Amino acid sequence: MRTARPGDLYRIAELESQLFGHLGFSHSALLQLYGTSGEAWLVAEDLEGVWGYALTTRAMDDPRVGWILALGVHSERRGEHIGRALLDESIVELRSRDMDTIKLTVEPGNLAAYALYIQAGFQDTGQIKEGDIGDGMPRKILTLLLPTVLAASQPEEPADEQHEEQVPEDIAGISLDFQDRFPRA
Repeated sequence: MRTARPGDLYRIAELESQLFGHLGFSHSALLQLYGTSGEAWLVAEDLEGVWGYALTTRAMDDPRVGWILALGVHSERRGEHIGRALLDESIVELRSRDMDTIKLTVEPGNLAAYALYIQAGFQDTGQIKEGDIGDGMPRKILTLLLPTVLAASQPEEPADEQHEEQVPEDIAGISLDFQDRFPRA
């Protein structure tokens, strides 16, 4: 697996056509998209060539949201976990670019893709994207929320010993709230 290069766009367009017919991205569309987001695109290849791809981008309206635009594997290579490897690596790539939410769309009838995404941690939020892809069919929007790295907490201020509340151990299962009610040892 590696980052896609401009020379890969013809092969990706071939795979898009094989997998999605006239709805797949054309070479010219891929070329335009590549200029704005291609540095995060991945291809799966071996000595025989490119067999799969993942196309990702940052959302235009929220820089913390990434989209997986397309993910495909040649039909001859399905079942080899190439799709899962591309998906996992795409998640890592988007996360490394400070995105904490990843979205994608899937055709409701594509049960294999749907299962792949759910197994990877995506959630079906019930959102539907109406048929703007060209076939008029709605797509489910799946979302993956990535854990955010919490900023290092500020060191605590030294406790004011005069006003520090000390709670003794539970006595017969009852937690005591105020130390001042009992003599100090």
